[in-house]
Amino acid sequence: MARPLYGWICRAALVGGAMLSSGCTIDTVPLEAMTYDGVVHRQVISGKRSIVDPQPICGDKSPLAGVTDEARETVAYKVGPGDTLRFNIFGEEGMRDFTARIDAEGFVQLPIIEALKISDRTTRQIQQLLKKKYEIRFLDAWVTVELHNAQSHPVHFLGEFRDPGVRYLERRTDLLEGITMAGGLEEDAYLPGARLIRNERFCSINLRALLRTGDFTQNVSLIGGDLIFVPLRGDMNVYILGAVETPQAIAFGESGRSLLEVLSIAGGPDAGTALLKEVRIIRTLTPTRGELLVLDVRGMLRGERLDFELEPDDVIYVPRSALGSWNEAIRQILPSLQLLSGAIAPVALITTLAE
Repeated sequence: MARPLYGWICRAALVGGAMLSSGCTIDTVPLEAMTYDGVVHRQVISGKRSIVDPQPICGDKSPLAGVTDEARETVAYKVGPGDTLRFNIFGEEGMRDFTARIDAEGFVQLPIIEALKISDRTTRQIQQLLKKKYEIRFLDAWVTVELHNAQSHPVHFLGEFRDPGVRYLERRTDLLEGITMAGGLEEDAYLPGARLIRNERFCSINLRALLRTGDFTQNVSLIGGDLIFVPLRGDMNVYILGAVETPQAIAFGESGRSLLEVLSIAGGPDAGTALLKEVRIIRTLTPTRGELLVLDVRGMLRGERLDFELEPDDVIYVPRSALGSWNEAIRQILPSLQLLSGAIAPVALITTLAE
């Protein structure tokens, strides 16, 4: 059962700079003693994936398909259902400069040869195929094929793009080019929260590293069906678990959250069991790289340390007893975190660290 919140909320109000009600009493603490943010341990750690393969990961094992290589070879466009092609056959009347749309089964209707399956071929391959087909009836068949309207390779841009929506690929397009197609990003876009969904799997891309530090290993090639989502910073969550009254996901909000504020929203620490001097925070930097922190919340509540500002996707764990290592903390955190909806990046990072 959680202890009454009255006493420790009064202390939290003082630390946060709020006006105390007349009913709250607390020993006066010199201002110079409140100069620490409560962090007693901090370390940056990387999972095995970032050491073995720095490229983006899609799913559990394989590198993300279509990663830009040094040669940046041009991949020819392959047509598919929904695309419209322009044909010119012999220059003859009725066969000159006409368009035809590829149907849902990959077929196109053409003069004389009628239905022909051409999906998943380049225009050059289609040209060679048509020449062979028409040479059965004509000598020196002359055929041209051009892409008239591309509709078979949609990419969906959702969230904080200036011009979100569906764009259709007509050639090899990388992530930076895709962002440009969608008008760029809004000012409040939360780059670490960006997601690429491919073939119903979440893929790890580090959009912040690509745009801020020029890490072009993250500049993956887009393929038809990709969905790119960039959230608003205020729409993200923080997660609090362990010895609190109500473990939960809490909206980060437009103005952000502090540690004591989140602890209060969760109903406060459990009476007699919460070890407040060793509260753990796992902070996601990338899907395979994070920061591990230990904070002295007990000192915050006594007014000896300042409150701690959180970041989106932070995972706060209030232990019930001293933890021997971070491995032990991760083993306790992961099962509970997996039950909370929306914790995609933290789960990905913690799973990587657990491996």
